[in-house]
Amino acid sequence: MKGPPAPLVEELSRLGYALMRLLLARAKETFAQEGLSLLQAEVLRLVKEGIQLPSRLAEHLEVLPSQVSHLLASMEEAGLLERHPDPQDRRRVLLRLTPKGEAVHKRLQEAWLQAYGQHLARLSPKELLLFRDLLRKLTEVEGG
Repeated sequence: MKGPPAPLVEELSRLGYALMRLLLARAKETFAQEGLSLLQAEVLRLVKEGIQLPSRLAEHLEVLPSQVSHLLASMEEAGLLERHPDPQDRRRVLLRLTPKGEAVHKRLQEAWLQAYGQHLARLSPKELLLFRDLLRKLTEVEGG
């Protein structure tokens, strides 16, 4: 199957990158209001979603375990999360959000959805559904 013409691919690539940069800039602004970096906000989200092992966090964030260790220490110091021994394996540490971390995560999620929603508001209801369907198609795992 032949792909689309190169000039169209190039334009779509530029537009996709521009959208990504725009959303990242907006996310940084949103998260900075809570005093957090993008990485810290992502840690809150991942722990909230059930990622409890620091090694798994490193995998998801695509950073070195030592970087995660420093990140977790600063977030623990800020009262956003806590580490505790794994009852199944005392050599491992599990992560969980503190009540403060839960509250911050909730505020971040609401602020982000509002910010992203403002961008999506430029689209009509029909365009929104089409955009969703196209994103689903483009993010499908090949062969899956």
